[in-house]
Amino acid sequence: MNKNKFYQFVIPSVCASMVTGLYFVVDGIFVGRGIGSSGLGAINLAVPFICILTAVAMMIAMGGATITSIFIGQGNDKKAVHSFMNSIFLVLIFSAVMTIISFLFSDSIAMILGAKGNLLSLTSDYLRYYILFGVFFCMAMVLAAFVRNDGSPRLGLVGMAAGAISNVFLDWLFIFVFNMGIHGAAIASGLGQVISCMIMLPHFIVGKGRLKLKLLPLKKYYVLEILRRGIPELITQMSQPITIFCYNLIVIQYLGNMGVSAFSVVCYLLTLVFSIFIGVSDGIQPLISRSVGEGKKELEQYFFRKGIVINFLLALSLYAVLLLFGKPIIHIFNREPALVRLASESLSVYGISFLFAAVNMIFTTYHLASKRTSKALVIASLRSFVVNVAFIFLLPSVFGRQALWTGIIAAEAAVTAIAVLMMKRKLKSQAYKATAAEN
Repeated sequence: MNKNKFYQFVIPSVCASMVTGLYFVVDGIFVGRGIGSSGLGAINLAVPFICILTAVAMMIAMGGATITSIFIGQGNDKKAVHSFMNSIFLVLIFSAVMTIISFLFSDSIAMILGAKGNLLSLTSDYLRYYILFGVFFCMAMVLAAFVRNDGSPRLGLVGMAAGAISNVFLDWLFIFVFNMGIHGAAIASGLGQVISCMIMLPHFIVGKGRLKLKLLPLKKYYVLEILRRGIPELITQMSQPITIFCYNLIVIQYLGNMGVSAFSVVCYLLTLVFSIFIGVSDGIQPLISRSVGEGKKELEQYFFRKGIVINFLLALSLYAVLLLFGKPIIHIFNREPALVRLASESLSVYGISFLFAAVNMIFTTYHLASKRTSKALVIASLRSFVVNVAFIFLLPSVFGRQALWTGIIAAEAAVTAIAVLMMKRKLKSQAYKATAAEN
């Protein structure tokens, strides 16, 4: 492992993550043009539930990939394969159970998510067809993580890109040619993930990597390690759906159904933006984990610092783009004047939070990848359940509608400050121990 590996891993990871984000964005464009603002609102209401599915899959993927990569760094291929196969079995069990439950109770889930009136049936229908492909959605994320950790980040990119291209074509075919409406959007996304899985799976059957598909039993040690190491990733992934869910409740209270539809456009763009930040974070994870396994602390710190700088610069650039070209981008989804105005207003303020969120993701990934699970858990929990929720509800209740979009900025900034203080304490402690050892 050396410094030159940074871009070799990060660039394909960012591209693959962006492709995943594009699944959602492309759905938004086709639904907005083919079905209208009600379709956009329905999918946005479904997002928190879909993100829960994604979050658990990513918990298993990142938890398993982290310990697998450390085992590879230590030269222990037997344990690496066992942790890999336990991750595969866990995600299969979870996704199968969720598919059955969600398909049977889609109406109830839609109501819990806040769907009312004409949005209720649309949200329920989208969930019902989307969840039919739940196993493939979850498996694609797990396979991409392990392909990357097994030294083939480009294959992950190819698999996800092929799925995205298929999704674009199928969205057009099902929505505009076959007039399948919101059902077509869900099915198109699902078939795209099936294609992604078909491309990545052979790597673990006939590929040259260290990880191979074998029928190995679930073992308590690996299951607990996967879940323990993956919990911070679960909470990190939950941050966005919790934020969206909270904002949906606030927005529908202050701005009504049109506000929810406008915020749905913002969410599509947020998904793409955050996929880039996640791509950098996912890209440095195997590098940091492998460095930990090899005992190279200097290299571990290098990848962390590089990730911080890259993500911050990307956040700054993306916010500038959305600030300058926000309205033309929103027009791609829908041209209703009220929707465009509301979406543009919210995006210009909400986007400031990118600068802090991008940095917070790197902090979480660094602690997770270097086996500092408790620190990763603290940062992830603050972002998802504590600070974000508090500020999102508190500021509008005190300052009214004008403070609707500032809560997320204050929340992410507060978490960044806490993460920096935690890192300073860690470095000070390490310096003290090093000095004591020398004496």
